[in-house]
Amino acid sequence: MSIAEPQSHQFELDDLSELLDRFDVPGASIAVWQGGNLSEAAAGVVNLNTGVEATTDTLFQIGSITKLYVTVQVLQLVEEGLLALDEPIKTYLPDFQVGDAETTAKVTLRHLLTHTSGIDGDYFVDAGRGEDRVEKFVSALSELPNLSPLGHMFAYCNVGFVIAGRVIEKVTGLTWDKAMRSRIVKNIGTPSFSTLPEQAMRHRTAIGHLGTPGKGLMVSPIAYLAPSNAPAGSTPMATANDIVTFGRTLLAGGTAPNGFQLISEESADLLTCPHCTCPPGGSLDAIGLGAFLWNWSGSSASGDYDVFGHDGSTIGQAAFLRIHPKSGTIVVLLTNGGDGKGLAHTLLTRIFTATAGVAPPAKPSPVQTGEQLGPYTGTYAKSSETAHVTLKEGILYATIQPSANYGVIGSGGEIELQSVGEGRFIGTNAGMSQSVNFNFLEPDAEGRPRYLYSGVRAFTRVDD
Repeated sequence: MSIAEPQSHQFELDDLSELLDRFDVPGASIAVWQGGNLSEAAAGVVNLNTGVEATTDTLFQIGSITKLYVTVQVLQLVEEGLLALDEPIKTYLPDFQVGDAETTAKVTLRHLLTHTSGIDGDYFVDAGRGEDRVEKFVSALSELPNLSPLGHMFAYCNVGFVIAGRVIEKVTGLTWDKAMRSRIVKNIGTPSFSTLPEQAMRHRTAIGHLGTPGKGLMVSPIAYLAPSNAPAGSTPMATANDIVTFGRTLLAGGTAPNGFQLISEESADLLTCPHCTCPPGGSLDAIGLGAFLWNWSGSSASGDYDVFGHDGSTIGQAAFLRIHPKSGTIVVLLTNGGDGKGLAHTLLTRIFTATAGVAPPAKPSPVQTGEQLGPYTGTYAKSSETAHVTLKEGILYATIQPSANYGVIGSGGEIELQSVGEGRFIGTNAGMSQSVNFNFLEPDAEGRPRYLYSGVRAFTRVDD
């Protein structure tokens, strides 16, 4: 990847407290690496009940940013000749099985790391806390269905990374947590990075908050998602600077700031090599090997993605990592509730405009397409949620309801959908400033879509 010579740019972080009030975020920590310098700031509280202040050494849950670490673990093992990206998972896990026979037989690590396995990915069964928890989780997938055929499309899949975590365990002989600590965390020099709650207890830690921003937030009754989902991001916690150190390692072709060669430059390049594009207007533009890719420069050149990184969400916490190789800018923002995406959009726009002359796209403007809306109505589902799309007086509405075992997710209520292009809509949840995309994909002869794609997730029509 091409990295420019470091140049210092000025950007403002002193108003972080005011921004937290504006977006009703209880606490946040941000770290920026640019021009060879680290800037850090923190504000707010780690817990509304205790009032303990957030600091730059506070650990927040990083959620799915963990998936980049899993990808690096896999690439290390590929370099060691223990894994191959295009070998079926059953090569390493002979008893592996999901509900779809073709996926069971043919799914590979590349499918898993690029979210193209088709497996219904938001399956969060708690498989206990023993050292065999990841193994038990994977063994419970035998009836888990596919949302789409193997390799058919990008659809976010947490389950795929837990499977990858189990493969790591099998070939290293270590639990996933021990493999993470011994193969990455210790080697790059981020000792506060924690994969288990008992590790995080050594540090100041943030708890998530639930509720509607502007109408009152409460401490989440659940501190962590199931530990058996840790390779997908359920439990890891870190400081913003810990993640910057990891980002600097990727930016430097796999060499950590302390000089340790984590992966080769060729392996590091695989993270940002586009695998497939995503429906327009969503949370990302394309997917590399494990990494989210964005085109913020506005270039129309095919495959021109100038920013990479990942987002992470857990119960009441949200994390954001963005890396712009050309300017050498890395931003990590960690939040514990409220309108974290609104805060992120404001800070990312400010910082990357100053340092790189690029910024995340603004909210799209509604347009009139004249298309028939009736075919879009219906019920679309996956294991954890069901989306009901209705038409009232010429306006589409979506209501997404959690399944019986996912009540903590909470219902987003009824959302009005505004057209931003044919088959493309946006909606905004109560209390949030950033819109969510709703793309209706693969219409049949009658114009009825096969899939609803929202955020980064796919729902399959179930009311045929």
